[in-house]
Amino acid sequence: MTIPRGRAIRIEPLPRLVLFDLDDTLCDHDRSLEIRVRHAFEPFFDDEDALNRAVLRSLELAHEGTAHFEVVLAEFGALTDTALEHAAERYISDRYRGLELFDDALFAIEAVKHVAEVGMITNGPTDIQQPKLDLLEIEPLFSFVLISESVGFWKPDPRIFQLALEQAEVEPHQAIYVGDSVIADVPGAHAAGVGAVWMNRRGIDWPGERAPDVEVRDLFELLTALGLEQAE
Repeated sequence: MTIPRGRAIRIEPLPRLVLFDLDDTLCDHDRSLEIRVRHAFEPFFDDEDALNRAVLRSLELAHEGTAHFEVVLAEFGALTDTALEHAAERYISDRYRGLELFDDALFAIEAVKHVAEVGMITNGPTDIQQPKLDLLEIEPLFSFVLISESVGFWKPDPRIFQLALEQAEVEPHQAIYVGDSVIADVPGAHAAGVGAVWMNRRGIDWPGERAPDVEVRDLFELLTALGLEQAE
């Protein structure tokens, strides 16, 4: 199934509640991961091209953890007991290395707050997601933040969306959820009866089954879909 990228669909009527995902919707988790892997591998590669290829290989194999480091280092002839141990240490030394908000995040959140309540639903362990929120300094912008481990439900379980609806005292049809995950965000919103807005920053074709209600390539496109004025 293919959905036109950034299709211009107006969201009407305006929702009373706009819910946001965190990773790769508001903050660039993928870029941070690449920076962490590069930091982990740098001491063991003299050739920049080989380092670049090793980083890409790592990202192909896994998006979390260091269990695959042995395979990658072996493939590039850089595997020793010391290298494996030190690479893992460097990777975990700063979980939030290079983590930043996307340039459109703060502007968009503030713009949406003028017309709707804003909340956040993010999957992950509390001891990882909460420090991330503290680092990015965005939690005060939201009426509430639901972290999956803290509430006991993980997207796409509709119950975590239902908790958000209860917090805001709105009905499902009065809310939308903006998230990038084809597996967790769009199906979870649909299961809860909430409008699903797919954040497609990579500009790929929709790979799932039931299509999102709206597709946007950045948060400025979300503002356009909501009929809100945006910065040039």
